[in-house]
Amino acid sequence: MGSTIIDVAKKCGYSKATVSRAYTEPNSVSEKAKMKIYAAAKSLNYTPNAIARAMVRQRTENIAFIIHEKQSPAVLNPFYSPILEAVMRESARRNYSVFVITNQDVQLPNGDLYIKKQMDGVIFVGEASSKMIGSLREQKIPVVLLNNYLDMENLLCITTSHYEGAVSAVNHLCDRGHRSIALLAGRFSPQVNEARYKGYFDTLSRRGLKADPRYILDIEPTLEAGEQAMRNLLQQEDRPTAVFCTNDTVAAGAMKAVIRAGLRIPEDMAVVGFDDSTVSHIVEPELTTVRIDMDLMGKLAAEKLFDLIEGAPPAETKIEIPTELIVRKSS
Repeated sequence: MGSTIIDVAKKCGYSKATVSRAYTEPNSVSEKAKMKIYAAAKSLNYTPNAIARAMVRQRTENIAFIIHEKQSPAVLNPFYSPILEAVMRESARRNYSVFVITNQDVQLPNGDLYIKKQMDGVIFVGEASSKMIGSLREQKIPVVLLNNYLDMENLLCITTSHYEGAVSAVNHLCDRGHRSIALLAGRFSPQVNEARYKGYFDTLSRRGLKADPRYILDIEPTLEAGEQAMRNLLQQEDRPTAVFCTNDTVAAGAMKAVIRAGLRIPEDMAVVGFDDSTVSHIVEPELTTVRIDMDLMGKLAAEKLFDLIEGAPPAETKIEIPTELIVRKSS
């Protein structure tokens, strides 16, 4: 017969209630007590019954990571995979499981999202509508919106300084002497698109430069679309000398087109990306890009969601992670 919580209590010298709280409400137990309790449990090969624990707490100990279908699968997405990893790490620390699904998986025919009571909370990432978020909140399911912003009452949104990142990228190209700078803009959520577009246009204007409509291409945020868009730019007689891409995947596609055309990077075409994903280190030359602390975004999203699950109202409704320009060899 396996060890019970009573055996653990006898061995460590704490009450059964304290042992139970060490697993169900670890923040309410001192570090010294937790260390003794966990050591006693390990020596007895005791593990708490997850189902019983969930019933007592009236929780499933599951959260959902809902990604827009255009960005799926999350584990292969160079931007969202490190965010997901951080969420899973923080969730495991709290004995929670993470279910990764797309909005299509839980979308009703009328556009609402429905996940019943299978989840204690939801991290919604990327593109989302107020109707989607509203349908989750009507089900009394706590929600954190990640890498997007919606002006909804008490909705906690974690985003990054997209505008400032775009400004730093375009300023960098201007400082390198470029006066003809293209924009390859991936189709993201409106909040991301508008901020990065505005950063590009405002910086050119402040530098006394005009944006050429021929050099501004709105594309899908994929390698193939980036390559095709750059091929189109290179066919122009008075082609640009630099390009700002609104993610690293698009930038990698643009670099492929430049190299396949027999041109040099950055001598014939300077390229700057956005995100500082793993892609930026794979390409050659390595990509100058705007870094987003994706690990911090994921960790914060999980921490804040667990606060909401515990009933703590958000102290703030918008958290903006700063960006940093990382200069490498592509510019």
